[in-house]
Amino acid sequence: MPHPPSWRPPGKIGRFALAHASQCGASLLFIIACLAVLAALGAALASFDDSAGRSQLQHAPCAAAYYLALSGLNYAVAIGAANLRDIQAAGGATLNMGQGTVALEVLGEDENGGILVEATGTVDPGGPRHAARTLIGTVPGGPATISFENDLADFTPPVTSQAGVIATDVASSQAVLGNGVQDTYGALWYRGDRLWCTDGKCLFGTGLRAFFRFSFASSGEDAGDGFTFAVVNATDNDTSRSGGHPDMGELLGYAGPGDTADGLGLRPPKFAVEFDTYANTGANDPDRVGSRADGDGGDHAAVVFWGRQADSGECAWGRTRYQCVQDDNRHSRPGVEDVGQTTAGDMPRNSQNVSTGADYYARSRDAAWLRRGTHAVRLEVDRAGKPDASGNYAYAIRVWIDCADCDDVLTAFTGASPTLSRDFSLKTSLHAKMERVLFGWTEASGDAVQRVTLSDFELVFLE
Repeated sequence: MPHPPSWRPPGKIGRFALAHASQCGASLLFIIACLAVLAALGAALASFDDSAGRSQLQHAPCAAAYYLALSGLNYAVAIGAANLRDIQAAGGATLNMGQGTVALEVLGEDENGGILVEATGTVDPGGPRHAARTLIGTVPGGPATISFENDLADFTPPVTSQAGVIATDVASSQAVLGNGVQDTYGALWYRGDRLWCTDGKCLFGTGLRAFFRFSFASSGEDAGDGFTFAVVNATDNDTSRSGGHPDMGELLGYAGPGDTADGLGLRPPKFAVEFDTYANTGANDPDRVGSRADGDGGDHAAVVFWGRQADSGECAWGRTRYQCVQDDNRHSRPGVEDVGQTTAGDMPRNSQNVSTGADYYARSRDAAWLRRGTHAVRLEVDRAGKPDASGNYAYAIRVWIDCADCDDVLTAFTGASPTLSRDFSLKTSLHAKMERVLFGWTEASGDAVQRVTLSDFELVFLE
């Protein structure tokens, strides 16, 4: 990485400075060289500050500095958003162009997702022909964030088993899950369009970073069953699907058949972070109400994946029969939920490599901790672009709960150790299905009801 330029006060942004104006003439050959650099870099810039540029071209001595700055902006387009993030982290970069330099600084991101870049071309630095010119340009296609503040309207309508279960309020930039209705489930998906998203199906790239806050309206035992923040493959799913079962709130709208015609609900591969506020102490049977066994009970958070994938089983509830995929948000904790560990072929599949405990979190002697106060959640996912030695693709999930100063999704969070973490791998066929993903929240209630307010949501996909 070239060394960063010297710091300059903000007052110079968008202007240009001249030194030794009477002696800053540039040769025609140097101007031609600058034009050659411009042509070689290619890629037209979407927008830049050209008003001062037209005036500058009237002064031949400084034309070379102008073209150097313009070349710098086109260079920014050519290297793309990911490299610009590296330059931003380094505090800037300086490119040596022979008889001149180009200093690049990344100023941030505009409301449309473009990356603002400042390029300063300098002719003959420190010499008798010294001249400088600064231009500001917008590099298109940067990893703009998706947020409730700007995009909440793109999350509607929700998918629910009953009207009024999930609501959004654009004026307050908030969403509400549950709305105090019994025996229901639903999902709130992003449905919008971006350069990298079509109808909510977004390019996963090399991962994502997300942040949101949530609070339960009640801290009592009647607050349940909880919710998930889910990322599911967009090859086999779309925004019309959800999981869930009206008699099984423990599925949290993430597992189970939902209202889908094929009875498969949200099809794998997929993963979610669940926030579970209702202690299920059932028979540990995935085909029956109370399918979850939550040990000593109490609120907990966990990373969950998917369950039966062979489609060889069939579940029944009353007159309804469907393929068994509902056990995919159970936990593999020895002595509590011994799924995928002690019994050959037991499910869910994501637990067959045995959980180490880092993907499950509860607070001893504080059974209602999720139901009290407002909680900040930070999620980061890394997704490998190339296979490992065994031909699989590595994924890493990190989750922080109640973190401080963790809302900046444009930079990696290093302020604390993750509350939850999980590394896993997908074979090529499953990895390919995650090329595009849906993201959003799922929730469910049983006899217990809930009202969960979501706010301050922001997410960015990484290139």
